[in-house]
Amino acid sequence: MWTGCGDRLSRLYRDRIAPALRLAAHRLSHLRASPHEIALGCAAGAFVSVTPLLGVQTLLAVLLAALLRASIPAAVIGTFFGNPLSWPFIWASTYAMGLQIIGLRGVLDPVAIERNVVLLWGALLERSPQLLDATAALLWPLLLPMLAGSLPLGLLTGAVVYYISRSVVRAWRVRHTAAAVE
Repeated sequence: MWTGCGDRLSRLYRDRIAPALRLAAHRLSHLRASPHEIALGCAAGAFVSVTPLLGVQTLLAVLLAALLRASIPAAVIGTFFGNPLSWPFIWASTYAMGLQIIGLRGVLDPVAIERNVVLLWGALLERSPQLLDATAALLWPLLLPMLAGSLPLGLLTGAVVYYISRSVVRAWRVRHTAAAVE
């Protein structure tokens, strides 16, 4: 069953992930902003992507970048830190951290979460305010710890992304400036 899994992962990295990372680095390095502004925008996007506020993360990243006078396109790129592959890890860690911050004891009950998500989806499709309110009340005990836990984890993620992206942009620009001189 697991035979060839490493080969598939290495092909996936070589054929999909590595070119996408090179393209993102290329686009970031060609933005008309300083490495600090670009890195701050990436950090803002990464910070917001750790929150459980799906659907408004890009808008929040743009607003945060504007407040910080950071690169808005870089903030949008930074939101891709949160993606379907990283969401399970982000959500589990923000929930666990949030429980510690708030001081609650919580158990992650997948059946209850699935039931609540199905109820919420049904409320959205039926456009029933009463059902939506009831379902939101069921999800709040899950969402509150995730919001609380997303603050420290988002700050840590933003700091790491800031230093990595600033270094990448600086190195890319130095390399291309040296190549243009030659």
